[in-house]
Parts: sequence; structure tokens; C-alpha cells
Amino acid sequence: MNYMQFLKENKNLFYIAIILPLFFLYLDNVFIVWMRDIQGSTTMIHFLLESVDPLINIISHGVTLIIIACILYVAGKFFNKRLHEAGKTLCIGFLTAGIVTQILKHLIGRARPRVTEEPLFIGPTLKSGYDSFPSGHTAMAFCFTCILSAYFPRYRSMFYIIAVIIGFERAEDFSHFFSDVLAGALVGLIAGKILLKIFQARQSTVNSELIPFLHTNARFNKK
Repeated sequence: MNYMQFLKENKNLFYIAIILPLFFLYLDNVFIVWMRDIQGSTTMIHFLLESVDPLINIISHGVTLIIIACILYVAGKFFNKRLHEAGKTLCIGFLTAGIVTQILKHLIGRARPRVTEEPLFIGPTLKSGYDSFPSGHTAMAFCFTCILSAYFPRYRSMFYIIAVIIGFERAEDFSHFFSDVLAGALVGLIAGKILLKIFQARQSTVNSELIPFLHTNARFNKK
């Protein structure tokens, strides 16, 4: 895979990485103050957030996501090749995004908002409460969204809306800073796009190997 070409085709991911420091220094705190004001009020926004919170927690849970991936993989094997391929890519995406986020979390060691609202990074640690950056739930959601959008582009908008809501809920619950969510989305999208590139390259290789064989058979049949 040509990584320079990949970067050119995904400039938006680069821009997200560039603005992350702005969230560390200023916007994270602004978002927390805003969310505290909402939670302390009786507005419609607060009511909606509280209403969808249980459903979003179920949808974004790792068990739910891997079950969805396995169902698509198994069911697609018998009924639909596209579902099967999507399920296989999702399973690998689940593992990839999960491993990457866990490594980053414990290497960076950022304190969660429940510990402190200041941008505190203590470095490599397994200490509880210091595994905020990046958001694993958001990474999984955007990795799945990226992959599903490639296989089922008709539902692309719906997938991305759900992923954005999941990320927003993680910050709204004070489980993560907004920059953690943004970084999680970045990790998930990169993982999803790289996996799709790899699968696409392998599929092209398989097809190119099959074409000469088919042509040879065609000439043989003509004789």
C-alpha cells in the first residue's frame, strides 16, 4: 500500500490530528463546562441525552459490536458474500482498533475527567483512571462505521450519525475529554481505511491471478 497516496486521499484525518492540541489547551475545558451546565438544567437537550444514554451504551459496548461482526460473518457465509466479507473485515477491525487504543491508552496515561479536569498526562501506566486518551468506544464505533460505509454506502450517513452520537455520549458522561473522543475517531477511521485498502489490494491480486487462467481456458475451449 502506498502510504503517501493514502495520506493524500485522507487529508481530513491529518487536519484532525493537527487541531488536537487546541482541544488539549482550551476546548476540552470549554466542553466540560458546557456539559455541566446542561446536566444541571432541566432543558430538552438534557432530557434527550438521558433518554438515549442506555441505548447508546448497549450499541457501543464491545460485546455488542463483536456479536454484530460475527453474525454478519457467519450469516453472510451462507446467504450473501458481501455480508461475509464485511463481517470478516469488522472482526479484524475490532481487534485492530481495540489493540491500538489499549496500547495508546496505557502508554500515554491521561487522567479521565472524573480524576481531574486538567490535561494531565503521566506517561506509561496501568493505573485505573489514567487511560482516557484515546476513547476506545469511539475508535471502535468509527472503525465499524468506516468499514460498513464501504460495503453498504447507501447507509453511510446513518452509520456516521450513530458513531458521532456514541462519541458525544462518551464525553457527555465524563468518561472522556472531547479530545479523547476526537483521537478515538481518528484511530478508528485510520484503522478502518487501512484494512479496507489491504483487503482491496488482496482482492485485486486474486482477480489478476485468475484472469490469465480464465483466458487460457477460453482459448482451450475454442480449440
